[in-house]
Amino acid sequence: MRHLEVLVVSKDTTVSRILNWKISTVYTIEIAIEKMQQRPYNVVAISNKFNIEDKARLSQIISILYDEAILVEYDDDKTLAETVKAAYWRANKPKNQNNYLDNSFEIKLANSINLKD
Repeated sequence: MRHLEVLVVSKDTTVSRILNWKISTVYTIEIAIEKMQQRPYNVVAISNKFNIEDKARLSQIISILYDEAILVEYDDDKTLAETVKAAYWRANKPKNQNNYLDNSFEIKLANSINLKD
């Protein structure tokens, strides 16, 4: 099964787990930027314990490196899984792409070909 990847930027040393997600945890913004330059991540989750300047800097780097990456802010490790999954599926919600073609000419032609047998 293909795992989705999340980069968690947190000052806490606990390791979070999210089902079917590959989690990389870093403790500083600088290391997060280095990691993002090495590989793409589906979601980047930053702890709300970082200051506004660090969050803004990370947001700018993400927008430059990966347009489709999602940046979320979370409160604690208990809400991390729900926050990451909700943000990812909100941005990548499967779209109902049923296309209906009503072409009466093709239908009549197909019926006339089948009737002549």
